[in-house]
Amino acid sequence: MSAGGAENDRIGALFALRDDPSLVVRAEELGYESAWAAEGQGKTAFGKLERWAVHTDEIGLATGIVNVFSRTPATLAAAAATLDDHSDGRAILGLGVAHPGVVETFHGVPFERPLARMDEYIELVRRYLRGDADGFDGEFFTPERTSFWDAFEPLREEIPIYNGALGPANVRLTGQFADGWLPNLYPRPQFEEAMEWLATGAERAGRDVDDVDVAMYVLTSVHEDEAVAREQAARHVAYYLRDVPGYYGRAAEHAGLGDEVEAARQAPTMDAAIDELSDEFLDLVGLVGTPDDVRGRLDELRAMGVDLPVVRAPSGVDRDWVERMLEVFAP
Repeated sequence: MSAGGAENDRIGALFALRDDPSLVVRAEELGYESAWAAEGQGKTAFGKLERWAVHTDEIGLATGIVNVFSRTPATLAAAAATLDDHSDGRAILGLGVAHPGVVETFHGVPFERPLARMDEYIELVRRYLRGDADGFDGEFFTPERTSFWDAFEPLREEIPIYNGALGPANVRLTGQFADGWLPNLYPRPQFEEAMEWLATGAERAGRDVDDVDVAMYVLTSVHEDEAVAREQAARHVAYYLRDVPGYYGRAAEHAGLGDEVEAARQAPTMDAAIDELSDEFLDLVGLVGTPDDVRGRLDELRAMGVDLPVVRAPSGVDRDWVERMLEVFAP
């Protein structure tokens, strides 16, 4: 984690569920450090990143995020090692516990003890990558030493692991075990306290919190018509508050935005929910406005302690919108 922050021009781009190699090529041309591929119910993040690796030369290729319920640690380690090999060492592994809507409803797996599972996954993925074949007696997995260990030959013994944490215990876990923290839609008034949680976790492991890379997903809704920008940002935020209950709303509630969170959740339609979100709310969780309004505001996040802003466009916008975002925030 870099001190001061304002002189740091690192920046990544999140392409969410979009699979467009030409956008990744453009991001690389513009100097973006990394491209992050989300995973939902369609194409896998690893599949997209493997495809992007063929079209690019230098940009980091990150899962953003894959959950720790739908793959075993061995499968995750193998997928990350394969991507790393095919991209000449550019893989980044973004993990998350996701939420019951994905884990139980889509994957059909009980959403149980997510933080203990995350801890075990990080440990096991690292063991597989470095070739630690002593076996492991865990709560969820108990791999034994077999010939499969000898056949597993990753390009790098260490691949950076980021955790998409939101709550206090998960952020502390990140500071204790992960290489980076990857918050999403995190209200700025809550960020200072969250950095204290991160430091507490680092202290538990005898680590320096400055060694934990803070890579924040930054909602960027940019349009020449500010009203259009705000409508799209509100639609994006309302989706997360209504369809991913209890996670993103909880962070906003802790930041003093509980009334708006509840009003958006209780609204009868999405359009009504959008109307419940104030400009102040949107400005606390994203960068919203015209290109001239938002172009220089990443430094505000860096001054807070964000090492790597990862810009993302609102969900559902077209390709031109995403390309405009890349141009506006180019390093």
